[in-house]
Amino acid sequence: MRAQTELPAVAIALVLLTSVFVLSLGAADSALSSADRPALERQAAVSLSEALTAPGAHVTRRASVLDNRTVANLSVEDLETRYGASPDTDVRIRLGGETLIESGDPTGGTSITRLVVVERRTRNRLVPTFADNRTVTLPQRATAPVVDIDPPRQTTVRRVYADEQILLENRSGIEGVNKLSLSRFETEQLRFEAIGPLPKGSVEITHDRIETEKTTLEVTVDA
Repeated sequence: MRAQTELPAVAIALVLLTSVFVLSLGAADSALSSADRPALERQAAVSLSEALTAPGAHVTRRASVLDNRTVANLSVEDLETRYGASPDTDVRIRLGGETLIESGDPTGGTSITRLVVVERRTRNRLVPTFADNRTVTLPQRATAPVVDIDPPRQTTVRRVYADEQILLENRSGIEGVNKLSLSRFETEQLRFEAIGPLPKGSVEITHDRIETEKTTLEVTVDA
């Protein structure tokens, strides 16, 4: 009789022990998941920030140099299709402290901050009026210069110099649109050698002017 009465107590004890064991496993698994989450978020944030600043990214001119127009138009779809961001995570991108993109609700999460340069390009047009000489000075950081030469019928432009180095030469006459190869880091003076008058409008020069600003790119991922 005594053995029979002890059986229910043993069964109850086993049930309680099993429940405690299962709860302990659940708590341990939850603790491990909580511990892994920041590491996974950091890994995702680092990967996304590296992709956004890579030299081949569609928002960069070169490594860590962002094109201001392209980066301003960055979208959530771009993050997922171009840069591998997961659609299941909340993401925020800030440039210089201003939010460019916010997907979901990344109120917590892990943030990675990188130093970057934002590059702004504007297209400038020069129509020189030649007076005592036939020179025109391009500003420093003038890139992709193009000269359009359209002289009067009686004028022949034979050479175009950049600080005494011949860039273009044709004794029969230079006309039309010509690309120039110049250093972007120096102030260049162009000189036009011509037989005959060069009134205003005979020469038109267009170039990109570059302005840069150092700032920070912050990528936040909240999984």
